[in-house]
Amino acid sequence: MPNPEFDDLQLQEELRTLFELDTQKYLQLYVQTVRQLSATNWCEDIQQLYRCVHTIKGGSVTVGFQSVLEVSTILEDLLSDLRYLDVAPPLADGELSKSLIEAGELLIGSVQMGELSDTDAAVKYIQTLRDRIQSEYLPEWNEMRQVQQEFADQGFDLVILELEMAIEELPPKGIVPAEASETAKQTMNQLKEIGAEINLATSWHDFLQKGIELCDRLDCELWHREWMPFLKKLKESARQGGIFLDEQIAEKAAPTPESLPSTTAEVPSLANIPIAPAADIQIPVPLDRLERSSQYLVETLMATRATQGFYQSVYSNLLPLVSLAQNSVQYITQLREVQDDYALLDASGEQDGLKVERYRQGYTAINRLLEICLRLIELGSETGESARRTADSIQTLDRSLRNLQQTIEESRLVPFATLAFRTRGILRDLIARVGKSVQLTIIGEQLELDAGTLRSLEPVLLHLLRNSYDHGIENAEEREKAGKPIQGKIELSLKRRGSIFDLMIRDDGKGIDPDRISQIAKSKGLPLTDTSTADRLLSVLCQSGFTSTQVVSDISGRGVGMDVVASQVALMNGKLSLISQVGKGTAFTIQIPVPHLFVRCMLLQAGDRTFAVPTSEIHTTMLVESLLWQKTERSDYTIEVQETNTKVPAIDLYQYWLGQVETRSLLPSAIAVRTKQTDEGHGIWLIADTLIGQSDLLVNPIPAPLVVPIGLIGMSLMPDGKLIPVIDSISFVEALFSLGTDKLTISSSPSNASFLELSGDRQILVVDDAALMRRRIESSLSPQGYEITTCDDGMEAWEWLQRHNQPALLITDIEMPRMDGFTLIDRCRQAGWHMPILVISSRLAEEWSRETSRLGATDYLTKGFSTLELVNKVSSLLELKSPA
Repeated sequence: MPNPEFDDLQLQEELRTLFELDTQKYLQLYVQTVRQLSATNWCEDIQQLYRCVHTIKGGSVTVGFQSVLEVSTILEDLLSDLRYLDVAPPLADGELSKSLIEAGELLIGSVQMGELSDTDAAVKYIQTLRDRIQSEYLPEWNEMRQVQQEFADQGFDLVILELEMAIEELPPKGIVPAEASETAKQTMNQLKEIGAEINLATSWHDFLQKGIELCDRLDCELWHREWMPFLKKLKESARQGGIFLDEQIAEKAAPTPESLPSTTAEVPSLANIPIAPAADIQIPVPLDRLERSSQYLVETLMATRATQGFYQSVYSNLLPLVSLAQNSVQYITQLREVQDDYALLDASGEQDGLKVERYRQGYTAINRLLEICLRLIELGSETGESARRTADSIQTLDRSLRNLQQTIEESRLVPFATLAFRTRGILRDLIARVGKSVQLTIIGEQLELDAGTLRSLEPVLLHLLRNSYDHGIENAEEREKAGKPIQGKIELSLKRRGSIFDLMIRDDGKGIDPDRISQIAKSKGLPLTDTSTADRLLSVLCQSGFTSTQVVSDISGRGVGMDVVASQVALMNGKLSLISQVGKGTAFTIQIPVPHLFVRCMLLQAGDRTFAVPTSEIHTTMLVESLLWQKTERSDYTIEVQETNTKVPAIDLYQYWLGQVETRSLLPSAIAVRTKQTDEGHGIWLIADTLIGQSDLLVNPIPAPLVVPIGLIGMSLMPDGKLIPVIDSISFVEALFSLGTDKLTISSSPSNASFLELSGDRQILVVDDAALMRRRIESSLSPQGYEITTCDDGMEAWEWLQRHNQPALLITDIEMPRMDGFTLIDRCRQAGWHMPILVISSRLAEEWSRETSRLGATDYLTKGFSTLELVNKVSSLLELKSPA
């Protein structure tokens, strides 16, 4: 049986979704109309604004959004005041447009906040704007004037309705019936009484007397000619409080038949009238449905690519079969000739019936075999033609799917202006509630993002915006003391760099004090307290439970915030970074990859490996022999290319992949790919052996907990099952030209060094043969901001340590196959590595602890520990770590 309550809830949810979509459309139209206000179209523009807000108001009643209803009601009243101005007020100074924008942003904020919005401040702010508008643009405005205009717009037509109907029923000529005359008199008396009640001017009553006199002139032709113009002027006068403007009351002579346009005048043919193009029809499609379509498309295209691979394999096997059949024909022909020669030799001797019969049988078998081979050749030729047609069909299908992919990608694109639009509303709501004056600047509104990315980015951005306003921007007194403008500044910018979006939100506030943040973290007993670098400061801010606000408000102080921001950015495969200077301001940067179903890439061969470079990041391609290059002794790259007035780093992809330090010999035919320059003017060269071609690849990011090396976007699976690394040239540029504390390093070991690695102090190597224990440690430490690498035993860990930089901490078990923990600890200390080593073992005997300590272990922890115990232990060991 159907559940009425469930159906009602489902309907209500559907209505709210539709309300949010419609409201955003009307709010965008509102803002666009305000920005285009002009004296010429004043009445149409202000009516458009009124309709937008009125529609939102009606929708809020339907779905029960009380906060939106309250704000839209007061804004509707403000627009209602302006709607009665027939002549536009002064618009050149932009003050009226500014006030209307501010009021609209408060409505946007109430829609964004939903039921969490406190509308008192917004309503008071809009009421203040309304009072100011009335005093500046409506100096003679009063409640009676509003009543007069409402009567003219809404009540006047109802009063004269019966009179209009009576006039329409009159014949063209003749005497006016007594009933119609009585209706006219009653209408005039009713208008006279209403005019007296709402204080219409004396001139209105004087003009009304002409209508009373017209009631006694019972000529149908006169009534048809005089009544309607009279009533129209009377209505226009009522809108002005009963006053007649000169241009309004100037009587215009009724057109004579001679002055009427001739009915035979040239009329443009309807066939020649251009037909306006139909407006674009927009249908709201749930994002989940688009995502499913994208996934189905990916699966279909991958299946097509796999089919193409299978076809190529079958076709490559078919060609040898045809060749074998052709060779078989030659051998069979030779065998037939041998048999014929044998028959000739045997013909000189005595004829033996048995030999003749055997000869005939062999001859028949050879002919049959020859026929089969010839048929095989024919089938091979026919199959080859079918195979070629199949290849053409597969290529056509592949092109169609790529076009479909592009269409789906474009249908998912949403301008960043939609999120910036909501951002303005949230900030305006904060200003109305808190009172700190802030100027918001938004850069990159024209850029388009994937709708899914925009949806995931919205809560992150709005939280950072609230933080900037609440924690960053000082109040007016503090800013004045610091020598800053009283009005703070918040800048939101979006830039695209190749396959990466950079979203930055920065303010000119007081900045983040690392010492204060560290003290707060210690006072709350949080595991991370070190704020000596920007990365460490960000890790402290992003740990669960951290808040610097002492008082809980609806803006901040609830202990949930930056940790959620960091988690959301990680879900988008993004990167969050922080730059802050005390007294100057703070900037948060979010780097997120551009989501594409498939990425157009150039395929390069270096050694026995194939690499892919997105074509969007390539500037030019040249032969190495045409470049002026030389070796360098730098530790982060070994080749430099001389360009005009500068030297550009060059990275050999084969050397990068194998981690080799020594430069290999490059052939003159080697390929050099120049990447596009960043905003700072930096770029690099990528060196490979040959250019294979181009292809659209599905790029899969490196999954957690694997650490993505510098220079790698992800991997792509080819139809033949091979994995191709996809190169990220921008990360190379950032690492090579970075001015920060993190540097690119190359291991001194020439055998199997890790070529490009970002050295960090948050990496922990966990060594344990029990997968459950490795996962237990990883799940406890990863949320605290540590980068965890796991190994199954001591031998694997030792090999890992040979190829990578020292981790910040080594956690190891004792009893493991191939190499136990004792040997691993001893080898690490013999190699001169001084990172802390924490032993975690189930052995309780004191002898085990003493032995690990003697070999060089820093601390010992027995299995069965709690998460808090492990986190505190790791934190204390890292704080005691001596500087390298």
